[in-house]
Amino acid sequence: MLILGIDAGNHMAKTAGPYGIDSYRTAICDWFKQDFVEKFGDDDMEFEIDGRKGYAGSIAEHEDVFGGGGMYGDTKAHEDTKIRVLLALYRYINKYCPGIDTVKIVTGQPITSHNQTEKQKLIDMLQRGHEFTVNNRRQYVYIEDVRVVAEGAGAFWSNPQTGKVRIIDIGSGTVNVATVFNKKIINNSSETLNFGMETVNRGLDSIARGIIQETTRLRWERTDTVYVCGGVANDILPYIKLQYSQAESIQPLLKRHNSVEMTSTLFANAVGFYEIGRLTYR
Repeated sequence: MLILGIDAGNHMAKTAGPYGIDSYRTAICDWFKQDFVEKFGDDDMEFEIDGRKGYAGSIAEHEDVFGGGGMYGDTKAHEDTKIRVLLALYRYINKYCPGIDTVKIVTGQPITSHNQTEKQKLIDMLQRGHEFTVNNRRQYVYIEDVRVVAEGAGAFWSNPQTGKVRIIDIGSGTVNVATVFNKKIINNSSETLNFGMETVNRGLDSIARGIIQETTRLRWERTDTVYVCGGVANDILPYIKLQYSQAESIQPLLKRHNSVEMTSTLFANAVGFYEIGRLTYR
């Protein structure tokens, strides 16, 4: 049985599992006849999923007339997420474990939409058999079970700590800020902020100020233990530390078959989701 954590982000999809990690650019665009066949990246994919034909990966980022094909918002319960997850499964299986066709996955929802209704929509969309085509190759995957975890809080499980921990999970469309106390989420000091790296045309210092303003409203304190994750974590950290002196980039620890390895903070949610799956399904 293959267990995977999949963070189906608006900019990148990140996958973590027992064989390692994988990622690809999640831009999606409609299908068109290519007069010039160009290779834009190792993640170029032509797909047909449930009757929808298109391109994904670096090729879609360059060819999409609407600018990258990202569907932003405070929920992941939409068709683009299904495509992102299935393409993540296609890549991971064919890269690491060809022939496997049954998986259990843990994926995420923004904190603000981490409710039973939105979670069930995501589960109903994913938990079944899927037959689709990628780069003219037929793929069948049966998703036997789906668990949905709050983003940001899920990243905590990539390197869990005791006591009170604050997480700042900076994404392309949203920022999830989570408080975990002795491995339990504290709702009143956790939230999804409705801006991200690709929705605000500002510098890192300005985005950091926005995060600080919102987290202080949630009564975060200057001396709190704060972990920052996401692709820009290391770059934005100096600005976050102006308010939270104890802030650090989270260091995800991926537990593989016979080893533990440190991975990039970019994979914090994916590794955390996988760890939850590993503990849940064992």
